[in-house]
Amino acid sequence: MRSFVIVGVVLALASTARADGFYYSEGFGATHVKDELASYTDSTLFRFRIALGMRRGAWAYEGAIAINAPVDPYYDDYGPKSKPSSTLGDFEFTLKYLQPLSRHLEVYIRGTAGYGSADASLNDYAGRSLGFGAGIQLKGRGSVTGLLFWPLFFLVKSGPMMTAGLYLDEATTSSASMDLRTRRSTRSSRI
Repeated sequence: MRSFVIVGVVLALASTARADGFYYSEGFGATHVKDELASYTDSTLFRFRIALGMRRGAWAYEGAIAINAPVDPYYDDYGPKSKPSSTLGDFEFTLKYLQPLSRHLEVYIRGTAGYGSADASLNDYAGRSLGFGAGIQLKGRGSVTGLLFWPLFFLVKSGPMMTAGLYLDEATTSSASMDLRTRRSTRSSRI
């Protein structure tokens, strides 16, 4: 029992290094669309996101551009579509709180506010969004030559170095806060 107390005190007092400063991030993956919006676009979209951010201590601030595009906008499981699926794009600001678990592993929670728009069958629609998420990220330091061929990131130990991360993120966007309005008229329309 005494050893558990000692281990607990050591873990509570231990701290990890944090790198403050500016960073660049890119991400890709799948977006799952639900509710009424799924009738205007594919239920699964390919998501690509580019962000610039700044980290100060346990907090990170990001500005990003994201695109959620259908894999094949003209066909679905049943053949050709009468109208192409919509591509959703947005500009967003994210605030993250990061908690290190070890030197190379961190968990985080985040909140995102954004402004999005769509094309194709939702061409005239745009609006605000509010999202929340949580994730885990694995990060490490390696060679910039890893950008040319990924094994070099781990093998080359001299020259310019960079920090890279791999993260898994789960998020939701609140549809109650999403206000879609037509750009050409003043009447509101909810989806």
